[in-house]
Amino acid sequence: MRKTCLYLALLLALFGISCTSTPEEKLLKSLKPLAKEYLKENKIPYDSLRVDCVDTITELSYANLNIELLSNMENNYQMQYEEAMIDDTVKANYLRLYLGDIRRTIEDFQDLMESGNLDSKKVLLYLVTGTVFNGEESEYFMFLVKPDKKTLHTMDPFGDNLLYQDE
Repeated sequence: MRKTCLYLALLLALFGISCTSTPEEKLLKSLKPLAKEYLKENKIPYDSLRVDCVDTITELSYANLNIELLSNMENNYQMQYEEAMIDDTVKANYLRLYLGDIRRTIEDFQDLMESGNLDSKKVLLYLVTGTVFNGEESEYFMFLVKPDKKTLHTMDPFGDNLLYQDE
């Protein structure tokens, strides 16, 4: 009888431990309201949603993300510029100016990375990815959240460089 009670107590303890949320599960759950806010702001319809993953973005990875984003923009504008050179010189002049801004901003981020002053451990942002379900269809989404886990962040390499902000 005593062994049975001991086994029952052990089984209940194991069951209780397995029902508690891990820190990762708590984080995913805590970001669900922000996911709803993001979807509402972007007018993305859904029946239900799931937050799948939360990744950390450090200062170093933030600079890398911006360089990648800007490089993609540069390639896109370069193609448009080359097309505009043929038949629209006014548009080509504007595109040349945009390309100059993009290249200067890439250089700024590269200079920051080469300075060695960027932290590769401290969390600057969280990258949240998830899935929305609308009937039979599903679609992935992602957004950025500041470390307070309450504020959405929009990536803008030209206007809101988090690496230049004071703490």
